[in-house]
Order: sequence, then C-alpha cells, then structure tokens
Amino acid sequence: MANQLSKSDSPYLLAHADNPVDWYEWGDEAFKKAKKENKLIFLSIGYSTCHWCHIMEKESFKNKEIADILNKYYVSIKVDREEMPDIDKYYQKVYQLMNKRGGGWPLTIIMTPDKKPFYAATYIPAHYSQFGPGFKEILTAIAKDWRENPQKIKEITDNFEKFFKANENREFKEEISENVLQKIKEQALAEIDMKEGGFKGAPKFPMESAFDLLIDVYTITKDEEIKKRIDLTLEKMAKGGIFDQIEGGFYRYSTDAKWEVPHFEKMLYNNANLPLVYLRWYKITKNPLFKEVAFRSLDEFIKRYRDTSGLFFSASNADSEGAEGKYFVYEFDEVNEAFGEFENKEGLLQYFGIKKYGNFNGKNNPTIHGEKPKNYEKALNLLKKIREKREFPFIDTKKITAWNAMIISTLFKAGEFNKKYNSEAINALEELLKEMYQDKLYHSYNKNKNAKKEALLEDYAYFIKALIDAYEHTYEEKYLKMAKKLSNEVKIFKKDKWYMNKSHMVPADFSDSAYASSLSVLANDFLDLALLNFDLGLKKEADFIIKKGGYYINHYPLYYPSITKAYLKSKKAFVITAKEPRFEVETIYPYILFRKGEDFEICTYERCIKRSSNFFDLLPEIQ
Repeated sequence: MANQLSKSDSPYLLAHADNPVDWYEWGDEAFKKAKKENKLIFLSIGYSTCHWCHIMEKESFKNKEIADILNKYYVSIKVDREEMPDIDKYYQKVYQLMNKRGGGWPLTIIMTPDKKPFYAATYIPAHYSQFGPGFKEILTAIAKDWRENPQKIKEITDNFEKFFKANENREFKEEISENVLQKIKEQALAEIDMKEGGFKGAPKFPMESAFDLLIDVYTITKDEEIKKRIDLTLEKMAKGGIFDQIEGGFYRYSTDAKWEVPHFEKMLYNNANLPLVYLRWYKITKNPLFKEVAFRSLDEFIKRYRDTSGLFFSASNADSEGAEGKYFVYEFDEVNEAFGEFENKEGLLQYFGIKKYGNFNGKNNPTIHGEKPKNYEKALNLLKKIREKREFPFIDTKKITAWNAMIISTLFKAGEFNKKYNSEAINALEELLKEMYQDKLYHSYNKNKNAKKEALLEDYAYFIKALIDAYEHTYEEKYLKMAKKLSNEVKIFKKDKWYMNKSHMVPADFSDSAYASSLSVLANDFLDLALLNFDLGLKKEADFIIKKGGYYINHYPLYYPSITKAYLKSKKAFVITAKEPRFEVETIYPYILFRKGEDFEICTYERCIKRSSNFFDLLPEIQ
C-alpha cells in the first residue's frame, strides 16, 4: 500500500512511496500529526542517486519490523535534498555541531514533536553489529526514553538549541589582509598531493571551486608552483577513474587517493563546473587533453541528460541491476575477447587499464595510461557496444534552476572554441527563462510543472551568472537587463544577514561544499554587473558581502575559494589610469578598457565585452 509520498513530484520521494514506512513529505500535515499525537519526528534526507541512501532503504525502510517501530512511535518525514537544499543545509549544520565533523547522506535526524533535534547520524546499519547498535535498536531505545523520561530529552534539546543559536550568531570580523595571494600559495603547496593531484587523502572530491581560484592566482602571479599543481590535478582526473573514459562525464568523487575508484553517480553540477575549469586551463596551456575532456563531458550530458524541452536532468544513479557500477565496469575476459581482433591487443588493454584482477571488486573501471595507441577509436567503440547490452542507471529527471544555469555558463565558455555549444547554451537559457521565471523565479520541478518549488538564493545567484555570461558572449542587452532585474529581486536578507530562502530559516554562508557557495557567487555577480552597468550601488553590495567573509579569506582562502575570488576581483578592479590610446586597469585582477571611437570594450584576461557608455563621466566617482 502506497504511503503519503505517492503524491510527490520528486523521483527520490516516489522511490519510497511503496515502503511500509508511513512517510510524509516535509510540511504542516506531518508536523501537526506529531504534535497532536505527541510523537517524535524521524527525518531522513537524501537524494535519488545517493548510493548509501539506497542501501539504507533496502536494509531498513523496506524492513517491516523497522517500519512498524517507525509507524508506532514516530512521524516519519522524507526530504529530497535537491528539492530542499536549504532544509538539508540546516540539518547538516545540526549534524556537524552534534558530531563535530561534516555530515553526508542519508542524513538521519530525530526531533521532538516541536521540531527540536537531539539525535543526528548519517547511514545506520539495520541491526546491531561490531560497530554498535543498529537502526532498530536505536529507534527502540529513543522511543522508550521519550515515553519514560521525556524531560531528559527536552533538557538535551534545550541545551543544543542554545548551542546552535550561539554558533549561528557568531561572526568573525576581520579586515582582509594584503597577503591573500601568498596565503593561497602556502595552502596550495601544503595541501595539494604532488603525487596524485587534488587535496591530500581519501576520499577525493574534485574541489573545482578551489582550482578555479588557483587558475586566477596563476594568471595574476605566473607562479610555476601553482601551475604544476593545477596541471597535475587536472591531468590525473582526466586520465583517472573519476572520469568515464568510455562515454564521458565525471563521477561525483573518488573513494581512493588515486582517482581510480569512484562512486559512479554523475551529477549535473560536477559536469557543469569541472568542464569550465578544464576549458579555462586549456585556454592558458593549450593542452588538447583538457579541451577533449570538457567537450566529452558536455556532449554526454547533452546526449543523455536533457529533456525534450532543452533543460538538463539533475543526476544519474551509481547502481543498476542491483549492483553499484554494473553499467560502467568491465570483466577482464569480456574485454580481452572483444580486443582479440587487434594485433596490438595487449597495448590497448594496458592503455584502458584493463587488468586480470581489476580495480573494482574484481572488475575494471577504465583508467588511461600513456598515449592513444593504434586502433584506439575501434577499441573505444567496442567498449561502448558492451555497455549497450546493459541497463543504464536510473536518471533523476528533476530540473533544477541553479544546476541548469551552471551548465549554461559552461556551454557559453565552450562556445568560444566550438560554436555549436553557443547554440546549445542559448536554447537552454531561453527554456530556463520560459519555464522557471513566471513573475517570480522557481527552483525545480520534475514532471508536474505545477509542483515547482520557489527559488532559493542559489537559483538567483547562478541564474544571474548565466545571464551575465550570455550577455558577454552574445551582446544581447535583454540578458543583461534580466540579470539586473533578478539582482533587484534577490534581496533574501534580514538585519544585514543573507539567507538561503525567503522564510529566513537558513543563513547563507561562504562554504563551497558540493559547489560554490551561493552567497559567494552572488558577490561575484554583483561585481560583474557593477562593471557592466557602471552601478556603484551593486559594487557596495558586493563589498559588504566580501567584508563579511574576511575571516575566511584571511585564514582559509583555498577552502573558501569563491568568496576569495570575489575579493581578488574587487580589490582594484575599479581603479582606472589613463594611457593613450587606451585605458588600463592596474590591478591584480585585470580589466582593460579599450576605446574604439565612441564605443568601449571592457576586457578581462579571458574575454572582451562591448559597451557604449558615458564611461568617462563616471571616472572621478569610480576612482
């Protein structure tokens, strides 16, 4: 019998609609039921392509015995973190403060009937094991405590609430140091793995925002040590198992330090932001590998992850046919046999990293070794044909404004090298405007267009960025006007603090976790719009946000790269010095203004933007 989730539009929630757990969506109905029946709230947050979310569902939420405990003693709520990243962010903070480490998914929270949390975990095995009590034992013990000693739990929640509020309201105010570039270099030299690339340790995440910042730093300083670390990391990822060497596209992260064994989910945000980094670095280094990897990633998402409308789906699963990575990995014997027709079979096996005992549970996740051998294209096609006989993993068809905006920005960048991507970017942007902006901006929907969620700060920030990129690559004024319009509508702040949502429940922060912080992206947007519109008000708003991030810029610039990027961009970008026949900006983040008759071009180190303006009338005020 289906539970309350059968009414949902979210693929993740719908996947739980037949669980014996009496799930509710996040909302008043569930909270009123908990209060009325004095039941604890069990909150589970995940997403449809999360490997450990599937494991916990299989072990626990499909388990009748555990479901009976949840249904008897709890009101159970399931949240899709991609639909509600603000709710997820709030409870990830709860987890972090309770456990003194970062969280993840599935996120497990237990609260009192009035929504006060007192227990937080991630994945929990169903039953008692060598690691301690299982999910069944934990649920039973907590329910017993609530029945027999509710005052004890209320004391815990009251103390935690005070602790949470103290942390939420804590601000580190610091003037930003002049040595930011040096601090970035020190952190890069200390933290980047010079054997395998990326940040030291495992698991390894791509950390594309950090490498985007390092590209800026290299452009400014021409520091060869920075260049080595970018080169090494991007090459190791491009040739490693975190990249799908057969069909293209990046997996979410690597479980090991060598980029060899990933979790096999592919997320739209990774495959939007990583190709942008690769294309920026290709423009500097002219290494064809970097352009090839970027294009293959974009082509795979255009081919397989796009709705007929032109918008992009959010992600695909790691699992298929009941096993993780089954679609993507290869038995040695099947490849050995398929390559039997080639006289250089051994060289091809070695090139694709296909070994007798594999690198993933006895099977092979292809990695690249050496230069492309003879018969490479034919061998690649044979590997694709082997996959064609398999079931492709589930694709979450949800369309998310922020994530679509990310890939639109990258498609415009790719359009600098191949015009077909420019057309793809324009088509997707026009569809995003049509579907997601109707008097106000929306966050996401799946199939039911009437079930759209209202936009969050990240949707505004990334959409504005995409519109700025559209203007800079097409010179269509309508995109610049729309970016300015959204910048006026985005004011999700209260008492000098920015929030993720209009309910002001979740403060926005500067942490670049899965992708760049929305508040940091917004600061960059305001700087770009200030320059393009000669709007000093937006410059002041950007400076206000950047100043709030001063502590993080000073101490952890490589771990808070997007707000650091905004700082570097803002530092002297509006100081103009006259040099005939052109006007140059002498700055660590260079803008150059070229005069062509009565028209001007504002140029960064990457592109020039045409403008016609009474620019010189503004010079005294800008200086």
